[in-house]
Amino acid sequence: LGAAFPLALRLCVVPGRVGHGVGAVLAFNTLGGIVGVLLSGLVLVPWLGLVHSLGVLAVAAGLIGLAAVWKRPGVSRAHWRGVVTLALAALVLAAVTPADKLAQLLPGAQQGSLVFYQEGRGGTVAVVTQGQSGRRFNRLYIQGVSNTGDAMPSLRYMRLQALLPLLIHNGEPRSALVIGLGTGITAGALSQYPGLEHRVVAELLPAVVQAAHLFTGNFNAGTDPGLEIRLRDGRRELLGNAQQYDLITLEPPPPSAAGVVNLYSRDFYQLAASRLNEQGLVAQWLPLPTQNLEESRALVRSFLDVFPYATLWTSELHETLLIGSLSPIELDVGRISERFNQPGVRDALQAVGIASPAALLATWLTDRNGLNTFAGEAQAVTDDWPRIEYAPWVSPDELTRTLPALLALQRPLPLVGSSDDFNARVSEHRQRLQQFYRASLHAYQGEREAWFKDMRDVARGDGSNPYYRWFLGSARE
Repeated sequence: LGAAFPLALRLCVVPGRVGHGVGAVLAFNTLGGIVGVLLSGLVLVPWLGLVHSLGVLAVAAGLIGLAAVWKRPGVSRAHWRGVVTLALAALVLAAVTPADKLAQLLPGAQQGSLVFYQEGRGGTVAVVTQGQSGRRFNRLYIQGVSNTGDAMPSLRYMRLQALLPLLIHNGEPRSALVIGLGTGITAGALSQYPGLEHRVVAELLPAVVQAAHLFTGNFNAGTDPGLEIRLRDGRRELLGNAQQYDLITLEPPPPSAAGVVNLYSRDFYQLAASRLNEQGLVAQWLPLPTQNLEESRALVRSFLDVFPYATLWTSELHETLLIGSLSPIELDVGRISERFNQPGVRDALQAVGIASPAALLATWLTDRNGLNTFAGEAQAVTDDWPRIEYAPWVSPDELTRTLPALLALQRPLPLVGSSDDFNARVSEHRQRLQQFYRASLHAYQGEREAWFKDMRDVARGDGSNPYYRWFLGSARE
């Protein structure tokens, strides 16, 4: 369109009235930009979809080309034929191109099968089935960006995203807000905690809710009558509603995705903290491979600037969980064990490799002191300084930098009411989990023998663990 602008000037500007002609073209160009944005974003895309909207615009451009050669005298017959051919080609392509053509170009769709695709005013939502027979899973794409899925690693971290903060809560949690429905696994896990009386989800895209039934392990969150789904932006939900919660847990897209940084900023955490009941917790998903180590430090600094009591937990090889509060967080073994052994909670966690309270507490990494060491002098992410949205491209295998830096922060677990036997079991689970992480880092670095040695020891120690078994099966494939 930029290249067409000089041609428009040539067609419309006549000698003796150059200023008038240029001004008119500029005015209509500006008006077209305003009307075009409104028409495309609010009418064409919701009505016709992206592909057919592009087709309509291509046909319109072809018609403009025909009008241009009609208006301009002396156009050669060859040029006439060329313009007519292009206009007809645009019309044919617009008619025959499938509406989900762009979704079929997703990397996951090229290796799997597209099972859901919908476009709307807020964005595109796609679900792709991936994996081989017996190990198939569904993955969620929003705006073409892979968000998460229902494979074992995702099931594990998302169930911990909901249940871990509820289990360590120092009060009696009765209400919880999930920001971002996603696959519904985090929101669904809340239903397994019997003490919750009010469960709310803020989800921006209606298509995400419609696709929730495609994901396993979410306890039918999309149609759960006890789950209140509010179709609005999570931040706007907190700004416009003064309701207080015992837990606010976040599962937005990765922090480096466009338009998401304001759910990871210091300003957002201040807003979330103002919506907490006494002893309330905020749990923030912190993925490791989706941004560079330096950006991870900035994200942690944003969290620490608001929550004087902050802890970090390893919810999965590629994911961690920040849990913060305005009140001290006491890890009472008796209370945690009693809550863990509720049938729904126990079954949900055992299915993802967390077989006992000791295994749950083995996911602890560090407290505020360790997080301060990690964040260092990093500048916090703020609404008016959203640096991560403009950060450098993520380096290959960034996990091999970030994960070791976090594991090195590990501090003694500050348990209350524990026993020597329980401490020994926690230590055993922690050592095995650390060995599994070491093996995974060997795999990323191509060190096959070291990976095999560590994974063999992990399998001998806990070969029935479904989480470890998933990776062992994946490696065999």
